[in-house]
Amino acid sequence: MSNPVHQPDPHFRARVLRRTLIAIAVFLIFFFGILIYQLYALQLRDAELYRTEAVTQQMQDTELPATRGSIYSANGKLLAKSNTVWNIIANPKQSQNNGATTAQLQQAAEQIAALLNDGTTADSIFSILTATNANGEPYEYRVVAKGVEKPVADAIIEYSMNYRTDPPAGEEQGYRIVVLTTEQTSTRSYPYGAFLSSVLGFCNADGSGAYGLEKSYDDVLSGTPGRSIAETNVNGEVLANAEADVYPAIDGSNINLTIDENVQAIVEEYLTEAMDTFSVHGRGSAIVMNVKTGAILAMATLEQFDPNDPYTIYDEKMQAILDKEELNEDDVDWLQSRLGEDEVADIIADGKISRETTTDEDGNTVSSEYTQLQGMMREAQWKNKNITELYMPGSVFKLITASAGLDSGIMTAEQTFYCSGEFTVNEDSEQWLHTYHCANDTAHGLLDMAGALNHSCNIWFIQAAQTLQPTVFYDYIQAFGFTQTTGIDLPNETRWTSVYDAEEMAQVDTNLYTAAFGQNEAITPMQMATAVAAIANGGYLVTPYVVDSITDSDGNVIQKTETNIRRQVISEEVSEQILSMMETSVDPNSESPGDYHSNKNAYVAGYRIGGKSGTAERTDRDYRFDGDYYKTMSFAAVLPVDAPEIEVFVVLDDPRWVRDYASDVVAPVVGNIISEVAPYLGIEQDPSYNPTGTVTVQTCLDYTWTSAQVALNQLGLKHKLIGESGTIIYQYPVGGSKVPAGSTVYLYTQSDRDAMTTVPDVVGKSGSFAEQMLRAANLNVQFDGDSGGKVVAQSVEANASTGYGTIITLTMDSSDSAESTDSSAASTTEEPASESSESQDAASEGE
Repeated sequence: MSNPVHQPDPHFRARVLRRTLIAIAVFLIFFFGILIYQLYALQLRDAELYRTEAVTQQMQDTELPATRGSIYSANGKLLAKSNTVWNIIANPKQSQNNGATTAQLQQAAEQIAALLNDGTTADSIFSILTATNANGEPYEYRVVAKGVEKPVADAIIEYSMNYRTDPPAGEEQGYRIVVLTTEQTSTRSYPYGAFLSSVLGFCNADGSGAYGLEKSYDDVLSGTPGRSIAETNVNGEVLANAEADVYPAIDGSNINLTIDENVQAIVEEYLTEAMDTFSVHGRGSAIVMNVKTGAILAMATLEQFDPNDPYTIYDEKMQAILDKEELNEDDVDWLQSRLGEDEVADIIADGKISRETTTDEDGNTVSSEYTQLQGMMREAQWKNKNITELYMPGSVFKLITASAGLDSGIMTAEQTFYCSGEFTVNEDSEQWLHTYHCANDTAHGLLDMAGALNHSCNIWFIQAAQTLQPTVFYDYIQAFGFTQTTGIDLPNETRWTSVYDAEEMAQVDTNLYTAAFGQNEAITPMQMATAVAAIANGGYLVTPYVVDSITDSDGNVIQKTETNIRRQVISEEVSEQILSMMETSVDPNSESPGDYHSNKNAYVAGYRIGGKSGTAERTDRDYRFDGDYYKTMSFAAVLPVDAPEIEVFVVLDDPRWVRDYASDVVAPVVGNIISEVAPYLGIEQDPSYNPTGTVTVQTCLDYTWTSAQVALNQLGLKHKLIGESGTIIYQYPVGGSKVPAGSTVYLYTQSDRDAMTTVPDVVGKSGSFAEQMLRAANLNVQFDGDSGGKVVAQSVEANASTGYGTIITLTMDSSDSAESTDSSAASTTEEPASESSESQDAASEGE
């Protein structure tokens, strides 16, 4: 059978052609659709975006940082300032685009390291110049160096501008091999190091405030950054003939403090001496405050830190412990007292400080014990103890109980209670049975309110609290500000206090009794100082503050702090009554039964001072080695009592000394501060309290510096230490000498020989000017005749060499002058007085 013959399809070619045309049409439509869409996106939808990107690529936008404002003391002393420096910035991507080779970049790194000359290695710079991201692409922004001074920064940029590739064909110069720019920034510096550091605080690496005033006034100090916008070429270089649009930065404002740097220096000196003399294991703090306005004249916390290098442990004792791998009992004791028993419990459990990190049960890395302890020490030194930490005030709080009794009308100053040395409560309840004691179980007998404050009688104040009842007592606790912050203009003032409310005192009467004498309640030193200021100023609770004013860079006052009276707590009459009682405990010349003055170690002749001491038991700690509690000691003093101006308040946390009462430990510190601060501030001495004529110098040999000053303060004599703090081994004028009141006794701790001075020629000078000249030369003065006249002769010839403290008798031209004798020739010898005689009755104080 023959095969059929297939005829060709006459429409085949037509179908193929049609399909081809359709495919071409679809392709063209798709292609032109995409093209049209892209044109739409470029010219219409995203036109603004691409214009912005084009401008961005052609423009260099640089932030101009504002200069941080400065901080000044009350007298205009610069305490914190910012210095303009420069950061060096590299653009590795642009260097690659410019054709820089590895060898060229290595050479550049070596030259930049040489110009920096700060220890930065060429290798580290090379790694920055060639840095790439995870995709292997060069970065556009890498910091080469921070905080570079302008001459160095200029030299590095000039090198960068001149170090180029060979010019391409037709070009006059090549491209930059290393593309560098600068950023203006600043560094914060504190000219006086650790001085006032717990108040000033410090700044973070980015220049923002981290602690203290730097933090609380960060918005005021920081200012507003500006901008500089300049046109660049394809290589990222600013065009030579282009003009930048500059929007200047607004510099930060300046802060002017109420802190007087001279008062602050006096406070820090005596607080430092106390920390050493009394082996204070915790920290010490002090406040000097204007009781009428709330202005803080000085505020210190020791140990402090250097804000120029805040991460270094400033306390050598703490750093030495941190450097150890094994701890002894003394080390553990210091850590528990300084950082808290609970806080360091896990670290010290095995007596070692591990340097190894560990992993918790969830697989998270835990810092080594060394790192944890280092962090605790840093936090501790940064804190301002006056506002961030709680303490038990002890018997200073009795001022509040007494004020409440008087102001409420429930008691009078003549209110008496009997003290047998102990007081048992809740005898019918085994659970709440408790016996209270006065210090050393001393029985004070029948006391009125003034006697109770003078003897610091716990038993009297327990009975006073029973009389007041919880509701009235708690009303005054609230009114004095113990349940809220003081409002001081510093950061991190703790909002938490531990005081019993009326319900807690009503439910458990022992809460009421212990609160009455300042035990088992925790407040801040600033709260206590503010409450005492209210007692002193007529009863008005004021807001404390450290910033007096804020000024701009031209000195114009932007803001001025005004006194803020929050409320009146007690009447002016009650204020006067309490002040009188406080003075009795300090002034050894005032009338008191048995001539007892518990706080006479704070007395400074010539000044009317009122004070109260407080020794609180640290119930948050285990017992110490002798079975007693560790102690926190504080003392508050106000002066002058008849018209109070300032308060001096000092706290020593866990001092270790042979005597265990604030009247022996803290009262002398306060008195010594007053002895220098009061005359500096121009607080007038009361003539009836100021010794005149001649006085007999106390022998101070073998005294501590603190105790020697106490003895001289009470005699109306000044003092000056020659050498470091320690035991007195020599003094001049010597003990037993007769010297004019107000003379200076020079105390030596490291030499038994006089420091020598040259006698100035004062003949022909006025008496007052001659006295200034001689005292400036470390000499004492005695006048023969009217001191208001002219000097006609001096007992030691001009230009002679003599010892510090020598008495120079000046013969005046007054016809009524008394016969003069050279006091230095009339000296007698006195046996050294017992140091313990200063506080022979302290054992009976119930702090």
